[in-house]
Formats: sequence, structure tokens, C-alpha cells
Amino acid sequence: MNRNYELVVILDPETKAEEQEKLLEKIKKQIADSEGKSSPVKELGKKELAYPIKKKREGVFYLLEFSAPAASLASLQPKLLLEEKVLRYLLVGKGEIVEEKKQAPKGKKAKEK
Repeated sequence: MNRNYELVVILDPETKAEEQEKLLEKIKKQIADSEGKSSPVKELGKKELAYPIKKKREGVFYLLEFSAPAASLASLQPKLLLEEKVLRYLLVGKGEIVEEKKQAPKGKKAKEK
């Protein structure tokens, strides 16, 4: 069973756009490798931080919505911590459990009354 999650990532504002895209693709690949399905990344823009993080006063915010098994998060979180360009991240469960629907076998139709 998969659960829905939201991941907000704050990236270093001095990072070039190409590097940001590569990093976001890497995160999406990690989600896909752990049997998750993600929606397109939403850029929330550059915003001022409430307090400095790693001596930065601003950050570029991105939102990723995805569904994945809960066990897969154990491998995703340490990888996010190791990324130098990620100032902070917040991973929140939406509380909804998504069950994948299995298709009925083809060839047999339900009997009509």
C-alpha cells in the first residue's frame, strides 16, 4: 500500500538552474526507484528565510507530491541530508492511503441478470 506525501525542498539560491533541475530529477529518480509515483515538481520561487540556514538568508522552494510505500522513506531521507545544495527539507504524510486497483482478467465478462 502506498501513502501520499508532500516534500518541500529548500535549495541554495546560488545554485544554477541546471544544477537545481538535475538535483530535482535525482530526487524524483530516488522516489521512482523506491516504487513511488510522483507528480510534476512545482517551483514555489525564491523566498526569504525566517532565519539564516548555512549562512543563507534566502532559498528556492520546490514542492514534490508523490505516493510511495512508507518503508521507502527510510532510504530517501538520508540521501536528502547528504545533498549539499539542499538547505532544508520537510516531508509530510497526507494521511491518505492509496491502494492500486488491479485490473480484472480479460476475456471473462460478468454475467448479466
